[in-house]
Amino acid sequence: MIADHDELLDAAMGLLRERGPLTDGDLAVALADTGRGYINDLLGDVVDLDAPLLGYLPDGRNVALDVLLAGRVLTHRLTAREISADVVEMDDFGPLLLLGSGEPDVDGFEVAFLDDDADTFADEAVLVLPYGTLAQCSPGDLLALSTSDSGVHLDFVAEPVAAAPDLAPRFTQRLTESAVVDLEEEVWQLLVDDPAAFAVPTLPLAEIVEAADFDRSGKLVAPRGFDFEEYRNDQLVRLYADRLGVPVEAAPAVALLISLAVALAEDDDEEIEERFFGKPELFAALADPAVVEVAVDELFDADVDPSVILQAAQLLLVSGPRDVKAAASWIAGRATEREGFPEQAEDHYHYALAVDGAFDPALFDLARFASDRGDAVRGLSLLNRMAGGDVETLHAVLEHFQPTPRPGLGRNHPCWCGSGKKYKICHLGKGDHPLSDRAAWLYQKAKLHAEEFGWRDQILEFAEIRSEFWAGEAALFEALDDPLVADVALFEGGAFTDFVDSRGDLLPPDELALARQWQEIDRSVHEVEEVRPGVGLTLRDLRTGDLHAIRERTASRQLHVGNLICARVVPAGDTWQIFGGIEPIAPAQRAPLLERLDDETTDPADLVVILSERFVPVRG
Repeated sequence: MIADHDELLDAAMGLLRERGPLTDGDLAVALADTGRGYINDLLGDVVDLDAPLLGYLPDGRNVALDVLLAGRVLTHRLTAREISADVVEMDDFGPLLLLGSGEPDVDGFEVAFLDDDADTFADEAVLVLPYGTLAQCSPGDLLALSTSDSGVHLDFVAEPVAAAPDLAPRFTQRLTESAVVDLEEEVWQLLVDDPAAFAVPTLPLAEIVEAADFDRSGKLVAPRGFDFEEYRNDQLVRLYADRLGVPVEAAPAVALLISLAVALAEDDDEEIEERFFGKPELFAALADPAVVEVAVDELFDADVDPSVILQAAQLLLVSGPRDVKAAASWIAGRATEREGFPEQAEDHYHYALAVDGAFDPALFDLARFASDRGDAVRGLSLLNRMAGGDVETLHAVLEHFQPTPRPGLGRNHPCWCGSGKKYKICHLGKGDHPLSDRAAWLYQKAKLHAEEFGWRDQILEFAEIRSEFWAGEAALFEALDDPLVADVALFEGGAFTDFVDSRGDLLPPDELALARQWQEIDRSVHEVEEVRPGVGLTLRDLRTGDLHAIRERTASRQLHVGNLICARVVPAGDTWQIFGGIEPIAPAQRAPLLERLDDETTDPADLVVILSERFVPVRG
């Protein structure tokens, strides 16, 4: 994929150098004419092309900057501070510097980036010249940066210089379309429109902008009095909101919560109430379930300690606005659950519902608890109170495992199972499915735990590895649903052990015992000994020699005696079953795969690679 992108980029740059600026559509057509694909497909590829010398003009065309900028010259008026330091601010030279290497032995200067707290120069980036270069200069002298086939060069320029282009009409027109103008892009556009522009030394860009009666900050130009700081802050908020996938107005609340947690993590809790809760309404957007879920994901992704998140949630609960109390309680529950105290977390979720009975995240998490305990009826009741709860994967699982109706059996009657307990205490609302059926439910419980608590990055890593062996734009999304990806994360990756350790006490006793059995079962290579189409298979474990008759409806219609598969074959009540997918194995893979499975140091990611190599096309 990377090679294809580079090849397409080289072809696109070649066309732009040959034909001049082109729109995305025209560039896609030109590439299609060279036999590089279909226009509609290429149009999407062209939009994604990115390279330092690929410029995008205000008029919507792409341009090869090395051709456009060749033979141009820009000037800068030196200050006393620059002369004494042999350091030059680079704002006036920005539109041309893409052609420079920034190396002193090549260009005669080096580009350096100043610390955030440096106040000697206004620019974050400057040109550092060899010591004494400006010793003979006086404030107000002109320094010129010019381009040629060999790169960029610095020279001194005597005055008078040529008349400067009038950029005022361009700025005025562009500012009817946007709040600010990018000066570099406007200069590039001028060079396209007027090939003679900046071909000889003229006044510095700073003076051209000043003469046009506009304000400037870095590359940005705006009308007089424009608040550039507010604009940049607004842009940062918009970028942050876009990354998070939340409304722009909600992004500050997420950032504020994260800042609160960071302050607490650094023991910087001096005047915490005044700093973070002087305007509690700033947290109000966290009342939106979608926003607070993103905020919690951000906190955990940043590896903030759960105890710190709990502390932040408790402060939010006490000092935040009333509307966020349900969200604060839910955050406390998530943090407590991550710390390994599920029952205390459940109390927080209950409190969140007491504050707001329609708070979806708490409804979902309480449904998870009901599911773990085997109470499908309560779990469904909670999910059905959620907006869209019926489309949750958990909803379908719980529907499947609802208890069989017992007409005529009252709450206080002896339970049908013969335990001697009352029906309401023993089996009312609880499943009556055998363990062989509930094994699939147990597996789903573990998968949901992994997806919700700390294992998503690992699942994504394995899915990315798997998808590299698949074709198509949707390969990654398909890999995220692949059984092998989840199973490796659960067992070789450690998520299943975490599930048993943190939530085992919630499980029905027979499911907990089964889960502990599964922890002792290794993935292996199996040979098909017998096939019962539509019913099951008999497999021989090539690591142990054990024979297992497994219940497997789909694979039993596809496999044949003698086939080799890699799978985890586990007990499930009175049966043996396979969860986590079945990977066909070629005879030549048998020995090396068994060797890797026997090696305790085999990385889970490497295992995904090994079991995905079968998708590599065989070349004749």
